[in-house]
Amino acid sequence: MRYFLLCWVLVLAPWTVSARSDSASDAHKLKVIALPGIFSSPETSVGFGALGIGTFRFRGEPDNSRASQVSIGLSYTLLDQVLAYVPYQLFWDQEKYKLYGELGWYRYVYRYYGIGPNHGYGTREDYDVTYPRIRVNLLRRAGRSTYVGIRYWLDDRTDLHYDPIGGLNDGTIIGTAGGITSGIGPVVNLDSRDNIFLPYSGVLAEASVLVNGDALGSDQAFVQTSLEVSGFIPLRQISISPGDQRLDQPVLGLNLVATATDGEVPFYAFGLLGGAKHMRGYYEGFFRDKRMIEGQAEVRWPLFNRWKGNWKRFGVAGFGGLGTVAPSVKALTMDNVVFSYGAGLRILLDREQGINLRVDYARGTGTSGFYLTIGEAF
Repeated sequence: MRYFLLCWVLVLAPWTVSARSDSASDAHKLKVIALPGIFSSPETSVGFGALGIGTFRFRGEPDNSRASQVSIGLSYTLLDQVLAYVPYQLFWDQEKYKLYGELGWYRYVYRYYGIGPNHGYGTREDYDVTYPRIRVNLLRRAGRSTYVGIRYWLDDRTDLHYDPIGGLNDGTIIGTAGGITSGIGPVVNLDSRDNIFLPYSGVLAEASVLVNGDALGSDQAFVQTSLEVSGFIPLRQISISPGDQRLDQPVLGLNLVATATDGEVPFYAFGLLGGAKHMRGYYEGFFRDKRMIEGQAEVRWPLFNRWKGNWKRFGVAGFGGLGTVAPSVKALTMDNVVFSYGAGLRILLDREQGINLRVDYARGTGTSGFYLTIGEAF
């Protein structure tokens, strides 16, 4: 499927606001980027919305500490969808603690292609759901770059609707009546990246186990286990001065994601292949099952210092990926592996923090996608 971008307003001249007193260092001032826009995609049709990104450091934090970020987004689409979301990532006590996640409320339409590695090209049916979302991850540093903590996730999909004569109504699929998924569990995070928004070097790895059960108000009892590892390798060795964000150097990014779900798993909680971050070119959930694994590589080549004027904001990227799904680990085979590839444009919105507007076009086997979003895929 093709995505067509209609318009994005104020990309080359975003609104930037600084708050706090004149005595505060520049590193501690609140910086806000406001981005109103018009967009289009198969998931949303034509949409209208705005996104605000605030970056800051808490009082008393070192100037060279990682910046905290809180975003606020609100969108409406011609499919009568509403997306209201507040993703956040906070660091304090000299990065000893970090809190990240998302608060959201969605009225959305999703696509369902079936379960398993051979159903992505089958009959498509849509279902709509209105739900609140809570994502909370609280971690404490346990080593130089390692954090351990606890995760709580909740989605209330009790207001779920679909065509009663479609495949979702065959009586064998768990979760078609909607319901609440509410889970808690441990999470381990290793983060040695030099920049959380646009890494040039380092590793980000996260492993978690999420236990959903009656005691937490979940309508189904199941366990989600996930692992994601991203690594970044500079493609040009240069001398880096203190405080340099390395935004003008090419980098190779590698990403691996693996998920496993066991128990009474609702169809919307399976591992989903595809989307704006993983296996671009496939609709998120084009393939779904209890086991999912996918990997991707991306080369990012900034052009920020090579051109003059507003053209200094631009960069390019090329990427490719492989992935598959299966009902069990033993059923994972190379015969069912699918691939994707693509290229993209990057537009620098905030040089200090390394925040990009990302525009990607990707192709898979018999499918494609155009993606417009804030921040890198990984």
